[in-house]
Amino acid sequence: MKRRFFLLPGVVAISTMALATSAWSEPAFPQKTVTFIVPLAAGGGTDILARKLAQQLAPIWGQSVVVENVSGASSIIGTQRVARAAADGYTLLVTTNGAIVGNRYLFKSLPYNPDKDFVPVSQLADIDMVVLANKALAANSLKELVAQARKDPGSVTYASYGNGSQPHLLMELFNKRENIQITHVPYKGLGPALTSVMAGETMLTLTGRGSGDAAIRSGKTKVLNYNSDKRDPAYPDIPTSAESGYPYFKVATWHGVFAPKGTPRDIINKINKDVLTVLNQPEFREDMAKRGYEIPTRSPDEFANVIQEEVKATGEMVKAAGLRPE
Repeated sequence: MKRRFFLLPGVVAISTMALATSAWSEPAFPQKTVTFIVPLAAGGGTDILARKLAQQLAPIWGQSVVVENVSGASSIIGTQRVARAAADGYTLLVTTNGAIVGNRYLFKSLPYNPDKDFVPVSQLADIDMVVLANKALAANSLKELVAQARKDPGSVTYASYGNGSQPHLLMELFNKRENIQITHVPYKGLGPALTSVMAGETMLTLTGRGSGDAAIRSGKTKVLNYNSDKRDPAYPDIPTSAESGYPYFKVATWHGVFAPKGTPRDIINKINKDVLTVLNQPEFREDMAKRGYEIPTRSPDEFANVIQEEVKATGEMVKAAGLRPE
């Protein structure tokens, strides 16, 4: 027995109006300019990556994507700005481990909560680091660096791109484990840190290989070590930390995009989807590979898991290094 169903004209009209209202109240993202806040100085790896990403996202979104460098106070100033921004996806944070992971261990209080004030959107890149030194430094390897630091404690200085950055944490662990004192000089970003090494204001730093290419080509610096499990094809003669006898001397920096807490999940997913579209472009991946970047393709939840695992590992590193919050 067949059954027939009929909708009254008034019901059809109401349903149509409801659908139209729903579509009108949830406009496609984005509808205006999107701003990337980079809490580090211009010229560093994070800044370069953010600008390349912005350039590729603009035509996908049909809107301008601008990058604003808000550096200072170990990334705290720029990070805080995003934490206080409207949770609508139009102000996003592009940063590294330091602001989200390292700072929680190095400061007694922060004007933002790394876990509660942000939503991980997309991981952009992983970067193994090299130890880059001024040519005037007598040491040409990690072993020689240790010997020089023991012979003349405090005479060797290293530049970081801020308290809580990966170079800072790893070098302080190195000091602790080897019972030496290589003096920390923090800068407001990787660019200024590299400049200081090239100028001889500090003697060494840690940087992603790609970010340090210009400094290496300048002829004013040299590579002492590659902090990875395998040698870098670009520098096949440079030993890894394990080969040098310091297997623990290894850390990678990641770059990622974050949104203010409360940003609608559909916007988070939209941004992640479009970012992955850029990351999967062969030209983009090839360019990043030349800079020493490995490009992951993770969902927001997968990126969140990466962060939580690193929070635990960094806590152990900070404890081992004997660092105390300021």
